[in-house]
Amino acid sequence: MTIDTPQFIPNNSSLPSLSSILTDPHEVLPRLIHSQFSGLPRAYQDSAMLAEALNDGFIAVDTVVLPWCPMLEESLIDEILADEPSRHESYGHRQLKVLGRILALASAPDSMLEPEAPATSGRYPLRADLIVWHATGVSETYECGATDGRSIIEQLMDGQVRVTILPYAGLGMPFIHGYSFRMAENPPHKAPTAVDGMRAWDQILAARPTTVPAIHTLLA
Repeated sequence: MTIDTPQFIPNNSSLPSLSSILTDPHEVLPRLIHSQFSGLPRAYQDSAMLAEALNDGFIAVDTVVLPWCPMLEESLIDEILADEPSRHESYGHRQLKVLGRILALASAPDSMLEPEAPATSGRYPLRADLIVWHATGVSETYECGATDGRSIIEQLMDGQVRVTILPYAGLGMPFIHGYSFRMAENPPHKAPTAVDGMRAWDQILAARPTTVPAIHTLLA
């Protein structure tokens, strides 16, 4: 099997298989979605309701693998994320946010990306690391690093077609690995190829803001 085959599944013990998640979601989900970069769980997170929804078949989960990943330098990450509001976050989280953009555009090249945006309605909406707006008008979200299972449910209940998480355990690997949660009746995440990933990367690099304007524009 070649590496650009959509069915490529990495063999890594730190990333649970889909079957292990579905067999015992109460055991596997906390370790998967609550873990910080250090491996320790983030406080006050809960995935019990999400596990029950998986057991009941109300919510489905799919493995999403893009069998390619670029080399990321810190300066390049800063350029790509320059359109985001300034905030204190780890280098690992910023890496995952770039990988999330690649995965999103590899799966839907004509979509519009909206980083750090409200993912639910109401007076106090939840904000997602990335919202992806499709040409059809539907949207889906990407969450990077440690994620609360209750947030995943709330986003799906509020109309997001999918919520895809990129765990810290996937960093440093030669592929991009995520898990996509959806209402059982919603379509699964598209399986992108390495070619899709490289095209998306070119698209992201081409969209970087200019660093220094020409001198004549400053004097105009």
